[in-house]
Amino acid sequence: MLLSPNFDLLAENSQIKLPLSSSSTSLSTKIYFYNPEINTARNLVLKSTWDNYLHEVYKYEFQPVDDESEFIRLVKEQNDSAFIMAEWFYSSIFSAESANQNLSLAFQGLRNGKNTYSKILVSNKGALDFENITIASSGSKERAKEILSSIYPELSSLQIDRLKLLIVPKDIDALMAVGYGLADMALSTEISLSKVSKLNKNLYKDMIVLRESKPLKRSVLVVKSTNVELMNSLSRLMINITNTPNGRQAMSLLGLDEWSLNSAFSAQISNHIMENKDKKGGHNNDN
Repeated sequence: MLLSPNFDLLAENSQIKLPLSSSSTSLSTKIYFYNPEINTARNLVLKSTWDNYLHEVYKYEFQPVDDESEFIRLVKEQNDSAFIMAEWFYSSIFSAESANQNLSLAFQGLRNGKNTYSKILVSNKGALDFENITIASSGSKERAKEILSSIYPELSSLQIDRLKLLIVPKDIDALMAVGYGLADMALSTEISLSKVSKLNKNLYKDMIVLRESKPLKRSVLVVKSTNVELMNSLSRLMINITNTPNGRQAMSLLGLDEWSLNSAFSAQISNHIMENKDKKGGHNNDN
């Protein structure tokens, strides 16, 4: 179950004070990022934009990762860290082992209030020969082929492997590639298609949505830590991210506009807070 961003539950009765600098939590915490649907050529822009926001509030660092195996290694080895990744990637690789690795799904990404999106296959031609087409897509070739396989279940794995892919930085670039004759199809999104309709009506008027993928969950933020101060401060950081222009820009680069707090993670922090209060000694109001 996911809750709309509301920090009252975490803040209520908490005696923990969160310094803006100092302490190992703010100095050492990294937020790692990996998503094979986002072109790695954008990682420098992502890092710069996210660090601009993070340095406004805490001395956290945003660290994009290019390689899948390296990201998996980091998740397994780096404690007191956060990880932003595609939900399907988390579910397929880490979800079953989350309890053993102290992994907590903290936030689900949203856009326009929805935690899902769909990929669409767009062309400006009515009839296409799959043996001789180029498909423009952002992200990695492997992920593009997985999505195409789900959109066209009638095609064999051999046929999918033979498809010629043109990898571009963003979803809207895939649509532009079709519009300017660099590709025959674009694997993109409804949001990007809507942007094209406003930017270039001549290109947009000939575009046809051929097929649509099943709904896909948006990115998630996962925390690996048992440090309640770190979890608390990181939660504040992400809930408040839309309060500044830098924060909104950072989210926009991930295709998101807000985070939705996971109720289980919220309860986990609250339980830790209560345990800490009990250990330090609290007032007994029973008498």
